Amino acid sequence: MQAVSGAEADSNMPKLRLGPEDWVMAGFRALAADGPQAVRAETLARGLGATKGSFYWHFKDLAALHQAMLDAWAALATTAITTAAQAAGADPRARLLRLVDLVSVLPEVEVAGGALEPAIRDWGRVDPRAGAVLARVDRHRIAALRDLLAEAGLSPDAAEDGAVALYGALIGLDSLRRTARVAMRGPLRRVAEGILAAPGAGTA
Repeated sequence: MQAVSGAEADSNMPKLRLGPEDWVMAGFRALAADGPQAVRAETLARGLGATKGSFYWHFKDLAALHQAMLDAWAALATTAITTAAQAAGADPRARLLRLVDLVSVLPEVEVAGGALEPAIRDWGRVDPRAGAVLARVDRHRIAALRDLLAEAGLSPDAAEDGAVALYGALIGLDSLRRTARVAMRGPLRRVAEGILAAPGAGTA
C-alpha cells in the first residue's frame, strides 16, 4: 500500500465529520424552504460550513443525494402508517379509527419551518424520479388502508374504494390544515366511520 503524507491525507479527507445523513437532512431543509432547485451541493455545503469536496466524499453526484433523500423519506412515510395501523390491537375497526386519530394529531415532519411531505409532493410534480417514489408511498398507504378495511369485513371492491376515498380525504384535509387551519380529526373520522357503516360492509 502506498504511503500517504499527512498533507495529502488532509486534502483527501472531508474537513468536517459529516455523515450522509447530515447531507440528507440539509437537503430536506433546502427542499422544504425553497424547493428542489435549492438542493445543490454548493448551497448545502455552505449551510453546513463544509466544502463541496465533503459532499462528494459521500455522494457520487447530486442525483445520488436526491435518491438518498427520497429513500429516507419513503422509509419514514411507509413505516409510520404501518406502525400506527398496528398500534391499537387486533380489532381492525379499532385499528382503523385509531390510525385516523393518530394521523390527525401527529405533528408534521418539519424542517426549516416547512412541512416535508408537501415539499416532497411538489417535487414529485416536476421530477419523474420523485414522482415515482411518491406514487409508491401512496400505493403502500392505500394498500395498508385497504387491508384494514378488508379485515373489517368490506368486500374487496368496497375495501379498495374505501381506502382510496379515505386516503384522498386525508391528503385533502392535510392540505387544508395548513392553509385554512381546519381540524382534521373530526372530518376524517366521519369519513372512516361512514365507510365502515356503508351497506354491505359486514363485520370482522
